[in-house]
Amino acid sequence: MKMTNWLEQLNPQQKKAATHISGPLFVVAGAGTGKTRTLTTRIAYLIEELGVAPDSILAVTFTNKAAREMKERIVEMAGPYATNTWIYTFHAFGVKVLRRDIEHLKMGYTVNFNIIDEDDAKAMVRKIIKDLNLDTKSYKANAIRHKISLFKHLNIDYFDNANERLVLEKYTHELITNNLLDFDDLQILTYKLFDEHQHILEYYQNKFNFILVDEFQDTDHLQYKMMKLLAGKQKNLFVVGDPDQSIYAFRGANYDNAKFFLNDFKNEDGSKAEIVLDLNYRSTKEILKFANKLITSNKNRPFSKSLETDLGNGLKPFIWSAQSDLNEAQMIANEIETLIKDGGYKYSDIAILYRNNALSRSFEDVFMKYNIPYVLYGGISFYQRKEIKDILAYIRLVVDPNLDFYLMRIINTPRRAIGPTTLNKLQSYAKEHNMSMFDAIDSFDISGKTKQSLLEFKTLILEMKFDFQNFTELGKVVDYVAYKTGYNQMLETDKDEYSEERIEYIKELKNPFVQAEAYYEGTFLEKLMQLLDQIALYSDLDRNKVSDAVVLSTFHQVKGLEFKVVFMTVMEEQIFPSSQSFMDLNELEEERRIAYVGVTRAKERLYLTRSEKRLLYGALIYPRPSRFLKEMMPEQEVFTKKGNYTPQQSTSSNYLKPGDSVTHQVFGKGIVVSVDKDIATIAFSMPHGIKQLLESHPSIKKN
Repeated sequence: MKMTNWLEQLNPQQKKAATHISGPLFVVAGAGTGKTRTLTTRIAYLIEELGVAPDSILAVTFTNKAAREMKERIVEMAGPYATNTWIYTFHAFGVKVLRRDIEHLKMGYTVNFNIIDEDDAKAMVRKIIKDLNLDTKSYKANAIRHKISLFKHLNIDYFDNANERLVLEKYTHELITNNLLDFDDLQILTYKLFDEHQHILEYYQNKFNFILVDEFQDTDHLQYKMMKLLAGKQKNLFVVGDPDQSIYAFRGANYDNAKFFLNDFKNEDGSKAEIVLDLNYRSTKEILKFANKLITSNKNRPFSKSLETDLGNGLKPFIWSAQSDLNEAQMIANEIETLIKDGGYKYSDIAILYRNNALSRSFEDVFMKYNIPYVLYGGISFYQRKEIKDILAYIRLVVDPNLDFYLMRIINTPRRAIGPTTLNKLQSYAKEHNMSMFDAIDSFDISGKTKQSLLEFKTLILEMKFDFQNFTELGKVVDYVAYKTGYNQMLETDKDEYSEERIEYIKELKNPFVQAEAYYEGTFLEKLMQLLDQIALYSDLDRNKVSDAVVLSTFHQVKGLEFKVVFMTVMEEQIFPSSQSFMDLNELEEERRIAYVGVTRAKERLYLTRSEKRLLYGALIYPRPSRFLKEMMPEQEVFTKKGNYTPQQSTSSNYLKPGDSVTHQVFGKGIVVSVDKDIATIAFSMPHGIKQLLESHPSIKKN
């Protein structure tokens, strides 16, 4: 296909950007406005129409997948000659530069350096801590590695004491001695070369006549400074991005880079070098109305834009208020069933979005109950997470200490100086004497320190077993186990980038234990076993992966994706926006941009849901609706109670009324006697009798 044909496929603004010849340009590409097509067409245009040598073009993006797809697209448009175009991630570009010039830094590195990944970097820090005889409980490898990274990037000392600085010194020495670079070095040393060695900078300034940056809103300040240096001579810096979709501050993305660009790179007449792409090819007008209204509440915007579309009005987004978090999940499950049955949608057309991964549990539970296939996008299923499986393993072992499988999982978590060799010997000894590993501990012959650790572990389990006999409430189990075993303390002292998230997951595990009180019967231990059995079934179901499945994801994970149907869930103050953002305007505006990204994922149908009460970390709260809901449609009544369900809208509604025949997962068949608010009184066959249950709980189905 000729270049003119490719250009004919662009709208006027896209074409204006793609055929821009010289000088800087910021292409403000709104969500769904075809930024990738514009950027790739520009590169092909430079090569095919203007005769620019491919190896004098540098295009930088953020993922290897994006770089690969961009190159494939350009070769398709401009021919095999275009394969010489420099299309790399920032890290890969750094490798190319350092392979040629790192020895100019005179730090001890040679061009034959090797690159270590983050796991290897942490392992190196861990070994240094051990070699220095530092207390591993006080000096956590993950936390110190994070501080080293911050020090390298920002040159700010976050170290707590001289010992941590000594770890940095030894780590740096170890890298140089072994000719190793970590991921931080790939960018930091590249910038250092450009900044301190003028002849090297000039070489690359002369080499690259045109520089392009994709997803500019995700760049950190070091990356911007690097591109600024490279483009400092010819000024042909072409960046594509949308500041309204800047949602990675926690990874170092600098929202102000857009302002820096506009200040540092102007047209010859002093005007702003910008083109706005605002024609959206993804969403309907009604969905974009919500997006546009929402983002205008952000005052710190370098560009003012409003997305438009030619796709028609479409349906107005639905805003639903559920009675409870379980009710919210069940409402959505009901609607999904209707969309699949009557709406012509596939499961894979649908996405359930939430602010953080811990919020997935209620949806997972309900979807598994109703056999709705789902996939955790970019994440791990709640019950498959290590910390969840560890806590559940402790609980199972306390209930029955003879379960060797669970003992082996957690006997050294937290660390108790009981290694794999000891465990293998204990296991062999137990098998030889036809007893459980737990029972074998007393008579197992091993050196004093290890024996003491084993006996202390056994004492811990027995103490917990005794305490369990006095428990009456399931809701206390998770907190007790996490505290008594030292698991929470381990996470709190670990201080890596995932510790807080893991603690949040353990708090979320309290919810099914609290809820179980309402629909299991028997003694404390009998109810506990029923719950553990149900969780085991959930975990087993989750292993069955299917191609046509609803996507469950955080907002961050689906940036760049699109779905015909989007449910934005848990739209509640303190959760979304998060409570941490209330005291910081910049953080609050980032939260709003996250919501904006969520809205602009939807093509045809958008649902925004929240609940009037929520079981959060085992405690019942009554959250206010998210301010974002009101900002999106302030002129109307925001909420439709009970998810807007009427008999005409959903044939699978689960709301109960006296006389309804129901089936309970545990209690069997029953008749609804009365319903007071969201509590149903149900008469079951003996021996169960009269029960008061949450009417919306997924264990209850109307016959």
